[in-house]
Formats: sequence, structure tokens, C-alpha cells
Amino acid sequence: MSAELPAGWQWDNAIKDFGSLRENLLRFAARQGEGELSAGALMGKVSATALMGEVSERRKEASLDFLDLQREDGLCDSFVERITFWGKSYHPVMGIMKNVRNFISRCIYLKVRPKYPMGFLHSMIDRPGAVVEFIETQPWRNPWGIGNIAMDLGYALGFEWKVMGNAKARDALAEWFEWHDENADPKTGFWNPENIDEPRNLMAGGMHQFGIYFMFGREIKYPEAALKTTLALQEPTGLFSPNTFSHNCLDMDSVFVLANLYNRYNLNKAEVLRALELAFEANLKCFIPQGGAVNRVGVDKDSDWGSTYFRLMIIGWCARVLGIAEFEGPWEFRSRDPFSCIDAGASVPDWDSDQWYDHTDWPRP
Repeated sequence: MSAELPAGWQWDNAIKDFGSLRENLLRFAARQGEGELSAGALMGKVSATALMGEVSERRKEASLDFLDLQREDGLCDSFVERITFWGKSYHPVMGIMKNVRNFISRCIYLKVRPKYPMGFLHSMIDRPGAVVEFIETQPWRNPWGIGNIAMDLGYALGFEWKVMGNAKARDALAEWFEWHDENADPKTGFWNPENIDEPRNLMAGGMHQFGIYFMFGREIKYPEAALKTTLALQEPTGLFSPNTFSHNCLDMDSVFVLANLYNRYNLNKAEVLRALELAFEANLKCFIPQGGAVNRVGVDKDSDWGSTYFRLMIIGWCARVLGIAEFEGPWEFRSRDPFSCIDAGASVPDWDSDQWYDHTDWPRP
């Protein structure tokens, strides 16, 4: 059964195997040229090419100039100065933390250690209970935005501990997990302190914290509830947004939950496999002949690095779960960033062990 997309939508019929998908990515890279990219677009490019099994090549050619932008507090001037308010729902802390995530991800992918520690976290790290205070004072009526902030906080705490060598950050990260374990919602499987009735928003927020759980090999509290919540969001197209013929974030969020929890817990087997079959086909149709993938099918006319990376992730996750031999290429699912896992952290060694570094490919202190 084909996932139906908007009438007249053209997709790249040449994408039939991993090699043709790679050729599509190369066409997109060539079309983009070597112009300056935003931090998010640059991370999309780094992540997309790394995902396609080209990590060593990216490390050889990548510039490390971004390290010079870091301030002594661990932030960068550009992180703060570029904050813009996108309306009343925009949260400036989310903007700051997202840029911290991009900086940390680049350090991990390129296997470099920055000059300064994450000093902006130290007031939180140095006082027991401060992590919980920060989390609980966030406006959880917007779980998608706060899920981003919570994830980026966990990621930064992990980086401060595992890469910058600050042992106190381990205790702060443990506090992060304790709060999330105690406050998981048994009805939805995600986090809902404000008791809102928006399952799509709850999933799109909560999957971010899942990425930190998977990165450090922690158990999810209510995996079956999270699977059921996510399965109910899929549209007849195979995508996950009801209004715009998909949105790359929602599609990636949903498939991330389904593929990872299926691999680790083997729940809802028939339903998950069917959902991933539909998502696999639909996401291939998001790649355009000129190269790269679009965000909203039938709305956006051109591709971008973020959408391309997200949809490559989706295709890779689905292919692994479904055993699609034509797409078994050298996918790189090492936990370098919160969205890189495939087995929900089941294979991650103990977080205190040296083997953890080898498994995740993080730089050592």
C-alpha cells in the first residue's frame, strides 16, 4: 500500500537503494556549494554526512574555527546575540540551549575538546537540588519547547562530566534522571506536569528526553504507553502532522520513539512494523530530484539540511527495523547526539566505564 501524498507531488524515483540515496545527498551538497551555513544548517550537514558512514572524511576536512567563538562561561557570543523572539510562544532559553547543543554536537562529531568548560552550568552543578529547581520552574504548558530545554540540559551536563572532566556534573545528571523517572506520565509515557491534553505536543517534547535516556543506557519508565501514544498520531499518509503533509521534526520524533522502543522492548510488534513501513515509503517521497529532502511535503518547494538529516535518520531507522536489504548501507547510529540511537540504549555500556566512550565515540577528558 502506498502512502498518499498531495496530488501532483513528484519524488525521486531513482532512490531505490542506499547508493542512490547517497547520490541524492551528494547532489544536494553540490547544489548548496560551500557558502556559509547557519549553526543549525552546518550541524545538519555534518550529521547527515556522518550518518551516511563518512565520519572520518568529515573530521579530516572540517574547520575548527567555531571553537574560537566560545566564551569563558562556555557559551558563545553568537549564541546570545542571535536570539530573536518569534512570538509569545518562543522561549529564549530554548534558543540559547539549542545553540549549546549544536556546539557540543560539533565537538563530539569532530572529536575535539573545547577550551572552556560549560561554566554557565556550574551554579546548577555545585548545589544539590538546583537541577530540579530549574526543571520545575520551566513553563511545562509548552512541553515541546521545554522538552528541548530539558534534553539540552541533560546533554550539556553529560558533556561537562564526560568530556570536560567535572565529576560533580555526574551527580547533577543523576538528579536530572531522578526527576524524570519520578515524573513520567503513566498514561502517555512522556512528561505532563501541567496535565495538558495534547498528545502530539507531549510526544514531540518527551522524545527529546528519551534521547538522553538512550545515550546513557537508562530504562524508560513507561515504554508501552509511549508507543501507544505515538502510534495514534500517524496519519494515513504515513507521516505525523495532520495539517501540512508532515513536518520533519514531528516525523523524526515519532519514528525515533517507535523504532527505538520496538528494538529494545519488542512491544506492539505488528502495529509498529506497519507504521514504520508507511513512514519509510512516505519519507522517501520527501526527497526531491535536485537532491535533499523538504520539510513539509506539498508546501515547501526546496530542500534544506535539517530536513535532509531528519529524513535520512528516519529511513535508516526504518530500514534497520524492517530488514530492508537495499538500504543496509553504513548507517552511523552511535550516540554522538541525542537523536542518534537505534536500540534505545540497550547496547550502551555502563556510563561510568571506559567502554562508554568507545561505544558513543565521544572525546575523552
